[in-house]
Amino acid sequence: MGEHTDGGQDLIGREDLVEEIASVLSGSQYLGAILVGEAGVGKTALARTVARELDGSVAVLPISASPSLRKVPFGALSPYLHSLSINDVGSSVAVYRSIMAHLESSSNGQKKKMPLFLVDDSHELDDNTSVLLSQLIAGRRARVLALARTAPNPSSEFGSLHQDGLLRRYHVRPLGAPEVHELCRRELGGDVLSSVSATLAQTSGGNPMFLLALLRQGKRSGYLGVRNKVWRLVGPAPPLDVSLVDLIKVRFRRRTPEELSVLETLALAEPMPLDALVHCTDRPAVTALQEDGLIAVEGGRDRLVTLSHPLYGEVIRQDVPAGRSLAIRRKVLEVLDHDSSTADGFLRFVAWGLDCGLPPDDKTLLRAAVVANRLHDAEFALRAARAVHEPKLRGNALVEIARAQTTRGNLPYARQIVDEVLDQCESFTLAKEASLLSVALRVRGSNAAERIREDVARWKRITDRIASEMEPPDDPQVAIGLGVSANGHRILESFALNYEGRFQESEKILREVLADPYCSDEVRLAALSLLGEALGSMGKAVEGTQATGEALQIIAAHGHKFVGHSEFVITRHFVSMAHAGLWDEIEELLDTLVRSKASGPSSFTGITELSEGLIALRKGLMGSARTALILGVEGLRESDSNQLMPMALGLAAFACTMVGDTTRAKVYATEFEAGASIGTRQAQLLGKVHVVAANALFQGAARSIEELHVLAKQAATDGMTVLAAVAYELAGRLGDERCFEPLARLTESFEGPEGAVMTAMAKAAVQKDPNALIDAAELAQSSGYLLVAAECLGKAVRYLSQRGEEHKSRTVQQKLNTIIGQLEGLQSPQFEAVRSTSKLTQRELDIARLAGQGYSNRDIAEAQGVSVRTVEGHLYRIFAKLGITSRDELPGADPASIG
Repeated sequence: MGEHTDGGQDLIGREDLVEEIASVLSGSQYLGAILVGEAGVGKTALARTVARELDGSVAVLPISASPSLRKVPFGALSPYLHSLSINDVGSSVAVYRSIMAHLESSSNGQKKKMPLFLVDDSHELDDNTSVLLSQLIAGRRARVLALARTAPNPSSEFGSLHQDGLLRRYHVRPLGAPEVHELCRRELGGDVLSSVSATLAQTSGGNPMFLLALLRQGKRSGYLGVRNKVWRLVGPAPPLDVSLVDLIKVRFRRRTPEELSVLETLALAEPMPLDALVHCTDRPAVTALQEDGLIAVEGGRDRLVTLSHPLYGEVIRQDVPAGRSLAIRRKVLEVLDHDSSTADGFLRFVAWGLDCGLPPDDKTLLRAAVVANRLHDAEFALRAARAVHEPKLRGNALVEIARAQTTRGNLPYARQIVDEVLDQCESFTLAKEASLLSVALRVRGSNAAERIREDVARWKRITDRIASEMEPPDDPQVAIGLGVSANGHRILESFALNYEGRFQESEKILREVLADPYCSDEVRLAALSLLGEALGSMGKAVEGTQATGEALQIIAAHGHKFVGHSEFVITRHFVSMAHAGLWDEIEELLDTLVRSKASGPSSFTGITELSEGLIALRKGLMGSARTALILGVEGLRESDSNQLMPMALGLAAFACTMVGDTTRAKVYATEFEAGASIGTRQAQLLGKVHVVAANALFQGAARSIEELHVLAKQAATDGMTVLAAVAYELAGRLGDERCFEPLARLTESFEGPEGAVMTAMAKAAVQKDPNALIDAAELAQSSGYLLVAAECLGKAVRYLSQRGEEHKSRTVQQKLNTIIGQLEGLQSPQFEAVRSTSKLTQRELDIARLAGQGYSNRDIAEAQGVSVRTVEGHLYRIFAKLGITSRDELPGADPASIG
């Protein structure tokens, strides 16, 4: 029973399976179950949990099979054969009688259900034991829970019982991404960046035993580090731990030399087309390994073959001698098409050529550097680019070197290279690539918009010079080069305008670019992304989401050609959807494009958590928002190519304030002020309005409200209408009533659910109409805006009470109490105006307890030292606050339910 046991804690992601298996073992339809899965997937832990679930209702008899005992008849049953003499050990009849005696004694005279054999590694049982156990099971003398590897299959006897319908078979699969993340949190004892758990999920293949080994080794080696109570990856991954290597090597024992040759070839070459693998190795060996689940063959034209687990290749490569490795690579190079359908396959082809002294041509090397940079593999990009020697390609190679140095954080060196390339540039394409990289470096500093315009001016000078020097001047290629470059200039000008929050000006330019005949696919995806950002920021979020969604489709249609633009596009797509309030669509995108992929050092780190935190914050799920935004801030410290940190810090400060975490709120607010000049103007102002709202706890609501009005008017004047609406909304949350009229005007033309919710709330608040507020609350609740719904109902309760409509007020109060209970961890005094309608004073709490325990008004008056009339008045207010009509509904001595 040596597989993953999960530390004896409850299993993660297996709850439904445990319940189902326990039900099968307790029912009458089946006589047992077989759990099948790869080593370490958690079969043993699952079986032990099922045994605990049965809670002593059956006697559990563990049996542990092993390769060594397989050679001994009935060897696995030895713990239950103590009464046998040496002469009887080989007798099937004697063994049967001994086991039957043990089964009868295990019941201890009690009327229990049939005993349960818990058989670990049942595929290692000797034939005699398999036959005996199957006879006991078929004769209804016992049940069985058998554990077996995927390959080899369970014993033929158990297989027959399954085919006869007597045993239920379950395939225990690896953990999915959410379960891996939760297991990482449990093992590390703290919050974990999603990029960390995604990387570990890919490396471990979701195998719990492998994952736990990687986590423990990561902590020991320093590969996993913690900062501000958040775990992250630090530096390169260490070599696999010896114990983990030994666990994996067990899978390859007893393989033939031909099969080992296939495994070695795949370890060096995966993914590899099936035809190429068979040509280099042995077809029967390939078939055998596929049947045993050690290799996997995909569908598709190439039928790519890989090892069935990500760690297998690393373990196998360690044992391949250098000479044999070189021989295998040379052999594969002879049959492998360098135009591989996968980026990994293409890069491996180039790497082998360099390793074997047979480098490809310079154009292929340059393409390899480009692909490696798109995949954030800076080390190989440098290796390939530095191997380019052709003078005409040297400038392009230098750009890829600068890009790789940017990924590695060597920004001054990258800047030096880029400037050198642009000074000597003789190509339209090279001028574009170098200028775009220069802009990527600009946004990491201050005065980014001004410096971007300097880059645009330089790019224009370069294109004009190149065109003037080309012969003949009327060459169509010159016109194309100038046309594409001109659109690139306008894209960067729009980028600078968006950076400054001048979205109306940017929209005009971008629409002209999209209508231009020289609008290439790359220019189009950039234009659509920036247009979506602009439209979303001006209240046209649905149209903006359509634009950014089209940009994502362009990326998907071109394979890995434009994958380097993914983060730029996806970030703007998230923001557009958030402005629209399309929460379900954001969750779907996170699952399909981000959470499902292992993240490299700069691939979506922090963006996932920031998006989740923003969703939770808008919904009013404050505890979840705080957790996600803290993780988002830490993730953006690793990589923030879109300069989202100012926004993240502001949102985190506000979320911390709303749950009473004043210490972190102050830290984030201080850090925001220290870096307020970095990032886009919209990100700066969005962070600012949330910091101002958070500071209301420290400087008073009145001052924060006035600051928010100033920021809102400034944003509205500059065309950032969504940002202005957020500022007015936060002012209203602090108790300001003046904000609702301008908020209603701004949001009336907004697209999407969020605009409709804000408009309904603001108009009802202006009218002070309780019925309209109730309707607005229902709309907000159905759209997922619980905090807004609570605010609307709180106002409705107050206005109804002022009108003397106490019965309706109590009914609305009941709805409000329900919603308040869903606002996770909300503790902020800023929300006191809403919460106070249902919060009892200490005197009211004491009276409610006594009344709930059956004391009369006179008894309560004597106990509290007040008059009966005073008690009656308190009870009236208690009933109104709690939305109840009789003493029977009082929560009595349960203060948690009335506080």
